Amino acid sequence: MQPDLDLARRFLALHPPVGTVAMCGITGSHQYGFPSVDSDLDLKGIHVAPTEALLGLTRPTDAHDRLEVFEGTECDLTTHEIGRALSLLLKGNGNVLERLASPYQLVASDVLTELRAWMPDLLSRRCHGHYAGYLQGMRREHARDGRVKSLLYAYRVALTGIHVLRTGEVEANLPVLARTYGVDGLDALIERKRSAERGTLDPGEEVSHLLVLDRLGAELDAARDSSPLPEHPGLAPELDGWLVELRRAHLVSAME
Repeated sequence: MQPDLDLARRFLALHPPVGTVAMCGITGSHQYGFPSVDSDLDLKGIHVAPTEALLGLTRPTDAHDRLEVFEGTECDLTTHEIGRALSLLLKGNGNVLERLASPYQLVASDVLTELRAWMPDLLSRRCHGHYAGYLQGMRREHARDGRVKSLLYAYRVALTGIHVLRTGEVEANLPVLARTYGVDGLDALIERKRSAERGTLDPGEEVSHLLVLDRLGAELDAARDSSPLPEHPGLAPELDGWLVELRRAHLVSAME
């Protein structure tokens, strides 16, 4: 089930951030491999604020958000200003890594190409903090709502984190990850979620899944300890210089 990229582009065109959109990808359940017919569209991107706007007393906001039902589909748009996005990448933020890795891109740009080329060097063991914290948050959410959807999100987060730390590759598609790591029973859960977005689990079947999540949480911690990734990314000086040149180029372009 593919996301409606044309609809997403129309929404982005109607509600753009101030500046230039450097990239915007569809994430959420479409990227994770378990969208439903009525799934919303999660549009997550990076924008470059006008350089002159950064030079005055009032700086533009670091994030641009818009959430509304558009042409019958709920669209959830968030873009981060590139300076903020790079800071998040250096801290191991998986949300920004995953939007760069999304196969569903709305905007093609040289910035996206360059950041994707740098992704192997942006990865570090810092990613563990993001995925471990996200996993605990999804488990708390599942404890509250008991839904199949929140359980699938917990599985996805755990397996993506393990995969990043073990291989240095960002893979967010749950069916692919489940096959890679031999996690059984998720195809049936995905089909249930697709047929009933708010479907819940029976208490008896839930227990076995929670035990698997306990195991995956331990594997996530072990993956951090044995990861071939460095403790910290080593690209900060290069990214700083690259960002300065990008802002200069945007300023010159605005003055022409």
